[in-house]
Amino acid sequence: MMKVDTKEYFKNLYIVFSLRYASIFLLLVVIFLAWSKYFGFAVNASHSLPHTLYLIQKSRNHLADLKQGDYVAYAWQGEFYPVGTQMVKRVAGLPGDTVSRSGREFFVNGTAVGRAKEFSLKGAPLEASSFEGSIPKRFMWVAADHQDSLDSRYEIAGLIHSGQIIGKAIPIF
Repeated sequence: MMKVDTKEYFKNLYIVFSLRYASIFLLLVVIFLAWSKYFGFAVNASHSLPHTLYLIQKSRNHLADLKQGDYVAYAWQGEFYPVGTQMVKRVAGLPGDTVSRSGREFFVNGTAVGRAKEFSLKGAPLEASSFEGSIPKRFMWVAADHQDSLDSRYEIAGLIHSGQIIGKAIPIF
């Protein structure tokens, strides 16, 4: 009968498993990096939209991939939140659509898209958007279903430039 060196056996076993798991880990890292170039996730922490988790389908053709009613992820450029904060809203207007208002009530192509509140939840005054007219090329109007959403109804958010767009947001749950 052959005597097995226990120490050598476990050392070899460790090397085999280490290489196997290191290979799997490296493969997972490569897959994640490739996947994250085209996809991402967004979590809605507010009540502005009905869903909590969104899959972000990143795009180079930004506006070309969107239509009214789609959800879009974009990088915030105003105050209240750090610049670059990822926001998700509903596309309410695209280039060529007409934005009009009556008082603090806003319309896109004659369809009501929301009323701008006078004060934030913290009591700070909110300036309604001054934009009216045809949405220019490379811009869009975003909205949300909740009255407390900070969207294009407000001057601080305004029109969203195509350069801010991260991609189309697809609700998961």
